[in-house]
Amino acid sequence: MDNAMVKRLLEGNLTKTMGCTDIGVVGYIASIGAYILRNSKIKSIDLIMSEELYKNSVNVGVPGLRKSGLDKALALGILLKNPKKQLSVFESVTNDDIEQIESILSGIEVKITHKKFIDTPLYEELYMTTHEGDHARIIIKDFYDNVVSVNRNGEKLPEFEKEALIGRVNKYKIERYDDILDFIEKEDFTGLEELFNIAEIQYQNAREEIKKINETNLAEHLTETQKHCSYDLSNFLREHIEVPSRKRMIGDIYTVYGVAGSGNLGIGTLITPMFLSDVFELRPIEKQKLIILSFLTSVYIKQEMNVVTVLCGTGHATGCSSAATYVSVKGGSRQQIKDAINLYLSTSMGFVCDGAKVSCTYKVSFAAMNGMIAAKMVTDQRVSCDGFGLNKMDVDETIRNLGKLNNEILNSANKGIIELI
Repeated sequence: MDNAMVKRLLEGNLTKTMGCTDIGVVGYIASIGAYILRNSKIKSIDLIMSEELYKNSVNVGVPGLRKSGLDKALALGILLKNPKKQLSVFESVTNDDIEQIESILSGIEVKITHKKFIDTPLYEELYMTTHEGDHARIIIKDFYDNVVSVNRNGEKLPEFEKEALIGRVNKYKIERYDDILDFIEKEDFTGLEELFNIAEIQYQNAREEIKKINETNLAEHLTETQKHCSYDLSNFLREHIEVPSRKRMIGDIYTVYGVAGSGNLGIGTLITPMFLSDVFELRPIEKQKLIILSFLTSVYIKQEMNVVTVLCGTGHATGCSSAATYVSVKGGSRQQIKDAINLYLSTSMGFVCDGAKVSCTYKVSFAAMNGMIAAKMVTDQRVSCDGFGLNKMDVDETIRNLGKLNNEILNSANKGIIELI
C-alpha cells in the first residue's frame, strides 16, 4: 500500500452528504429527473428500490422536515432540482421549500415499490412523466452516487452518468490488515491533507453541537483521572458521536462527510481519532497516524460487506476503528490492535441492521464505546481471541467471515426484517 492507493481509497470512500445517505439518494434521483424535465409540470413518479435501500430510507428524517417520508424526499428533490449537489442535495433546503411539499405532492401521482435485486443490494430506478408528455428514466446502482443511466424521452444523457464508482472502489482493495499498519509506520502522508482537513471539520462541527447541549462534555473538561479511565473516556466519545449522528437522522440540516457510503460511519471514523488526539494532546504526526488508522480500518471492514448491509456495517466498522485507535493511543503493539478488533467482533458479529432511523445514533455511538472497551481489555492483557466460532486467530480471516455472514449467509434476512418493521 502506498500514497497513491490511499488517495484512490479516499476518492472512492469519502463523500459529502446531507442527512441520512439513504434518504439523500432518493432526493438525488428526483433532483436529476426534475432538472432534465425542468420548465414542465410533473405528472407522475414511479420509484423502484432494492429492498435493502428501502429498509434504510423509509424511517429516517428528511433534512429540514424532521420527519420521515420517501414521497416528501422526492418532492424536495423536485423542488431543489440541483443534481450537482449529489448526496448533499438537501443542503440548500429552505422553509419555503418545506411549505411547498404538500402542494407539490397533491398534484403528482407517486408510486413507490421495493423488491429484491439478485445482482446488487443497492438499486434505485425513477420514471418521471410530465403533463406535456415528456418522460425521464434514471437508474442508480451499486453505490449511492453511481448514476448508471439517464434517459429523457428515450435519449441517453451521458453527461449525468459517472464512471462506475463501485468498480473504482473494488479496484483498490486492502488485502491484509498488516498493509494498513505498514503504511502508517512509514509516516509519509503526502497528498492526504484533504482527509485531515475533513476530520477537523467533522470534529469541530460535533463540538459546536455538543456545546448547545452540555459543553462540559468536551475533551478539555475531562479530568486527569477520567482521561485514564476507559469507561469515562468512552462515555465522552459516545456523546461526540451520538449528538451529530442524531441531528442527521432526525432530519436536521446538517452536512457530514460519509465514509464507505455511510454518514454515521464518517462521524464515528473521523471524530474518534480527533477526540483521542485532543484528549491526549498528540503531536500532529501522531494525530495524522490515528486518523489514517481509523479511516483505513473502517474501509477495510466495509469493503468485505455489501454497501447496504444486513448486519450493521456502520457499527462494525466504527467499533473496529475505535478499538484500533485506542490501542494505538495507549502504545499497544500491532498484534494488540488486531486482537482488539477481533475481541470487538467476537461480541458484536450478529449486530443486525433493522433499517436506518434515529436509534442508529445509539448503535454507532455504543459501537465506538464497545470498541474502546475491547481495546482496554486487550492492552490490560486480560483477554485475547480464542479462534473459535466466526472469530479466527487471524484478524483478516475474521473480517472475511464477517463479510460472508453479511453477504451470503444472511442475504435473505432483509425480506424478513422489512416485514417485521
